[in-house]
Amino acid sequence: MERIPVILGHSIALDATAAQQAQFRRACGVARFAWNWSLAEWKRMHEAGEKPSAQKIKAKWNAVRRTEFPWSLEVTKCASGQAILDLGTAFTNFFRDIKKPKGARRARFPRFKSKRHDNGFALWNDQFQIAGDRIRIPRVGWVKMFEPLRFAGKIMGARVGRIGNRWHVSVQVEGTDCDIQSVPDATVGVDLGITALMTLSQPLPDGRIMIANPRARRSLMRRQTKLARRISRQELQRRKTNAKTSRRQMMRRDRLRKLHCRIASIRKDAIHKATTAIAASFSTIVLEDLNVAGMAKNQRLAGAVLDASFREVRRQIEYKAAMRGGRVVVVDRFYPSSKTCSECGTVIDKLPLSVREWTCQDCGADHDRDANAAKNLELVGSARAEPSPDSLVTTCGEIGALVVERSTAKLRSTNRKSCL
Repeated sequence: MERIPVILGHSIALDATAAQQAQFRRACGVARFAWNWSLAEWKRMHEAGEKPSAQKIKAKWNAVRRTEFPWSLEVTKCASGQAILDLGTAFTNFFRDIKKPKGARRARFPRFKSKRHDNGFALWNDQFQIAGDRIRIPRVGWVKMFEPLRFAGKIMGARVGRIGNRWHVSVQVEGTDCDIQSVPDATVGVDLGITALMTLSQPLPDGRIMIANPRARRSLMRRQTKLARRISRQELQRRKTNAKTSRRQMMRRDRLRKLHCRIASIRKDAIHKATTAIAASFSTIVLEDLNVAGMAKNQRLAGAVLDASFREVRRQIEYKAAMRGGRVVVVDRFYPSSKTCSECGTVIDKLPLSVREWTCQDCGADHDRDANAAKNLELVGSARAEPSPDSLVTTCGEIGALVVERSTAKLRSTNRKSCL
C-alpha cells in the first residue's frame, strides 16, 4: 500500500532563559493585539460597506505599525503577520459553515482574544533555523531544546507556546518517513474500554493483548480537587476584601497548571505509545464507531470515558496507519460486537455493562467481554463477502481520504460461515 504524506507536529520543550521567556511573552502579546486590532478593523470595514480581507488588513497593519505601534517591532514579524492571516482563515471557515445546519457547524464567528487564554505565536518556515538541539528564533536568538527534531521531511512552520509553566515549540514537518515498517497482511480488532484502554484480538510483538489505561485524571483527582478548592476559596476572599492577588495565590495557580499539564502528558504518552505500536504491527486495524457523546451523558461513566480520549485514539491510529501504508476499518456503532459469540456467531439479547464475562449457551464457549468484541471486529475487517446495505464500514489509509464503502457489519450476527 502507498504511503501518504502527513504533516506532523513535533512538540519540544524549550530550555529558555528568563530574558528569552520575557521575549516570548512580548511576542504573544503582539500576536494577540494584532488579532484583536484586525478583528476590530474587519468589523469597521464591514459596517462601512467595504469588502474586508486579510490581505487588505495586513497591508494596513504594515503601514501604521511603525508610527502607531512601534513596540510591535521588538518581536518577530511572524507574530503579527500570521495572526492576521489566521483571522482570515477563521472568517473563511465561518462563512463556509454558516450555510450548513446548526448541528453540522464547527466554526463560529471569530472573537477577541484575552491574555488569559492565548499564549502563543507562529513562525514561518524561512524565519527560524534548527541545528541539533537548538532553534534560532528572530529577535530572540538561539534557544536550547530538550531534544532534537526527530522527524525528517520538509519543515512547514513552527509555533511557540506555553503549556503549563513551560514553553514549547511545535515544528510542523511534512513527510512519510517511518522508522518501523508495518507487518503485511496482518489484521487486528481493537476494542476500546475504560478498565483496559485497548483490547486486541492479536498480540503485539511484545506479547501484549491488553493495553492498560493510565487513568491519569482519576489518580491525581484528589490533589487536583483539593488545590482547586483552595484557590476558589482564596479568590472569593480576595474579591470580598477587594485586595490584590497575593504571591501565594499565584503560586497555587501555577501548581494547578502544572498538575493539569501532568495529567494531559500522562494521557498523551500512553495513547501515543499504544497507537504507534499497533500501527507499526498491523496493516489493517478495525475499530468501532463509538458514540462518545452519548456515553458521556452517563454521570457515572462520563469522567472515565472522557479521560480515556477515545476520539484521540482513533485520530492517531488513522494518521499513523496512513503513514505506514495501512488502513483503518471503522465498524458501525450498532454492530453487536460484545453480544456476539466469536466461535459460533450466536447473538444474545442482553449484556449489561456490569457483566464482564459470559458463556455462550449454544457452543459453551467462555468469553471475556472485551476480548470477544475485539475478535468479532477482526472478523468483520477480514470479511470478503458480498456487500450488504445493512450498515456502513469506513475505510481510510489507502487513498489519503476517508472512503465510505458498503460492508457486512451485521454479517456475523446471523451466520459465521459467510465470513470465511
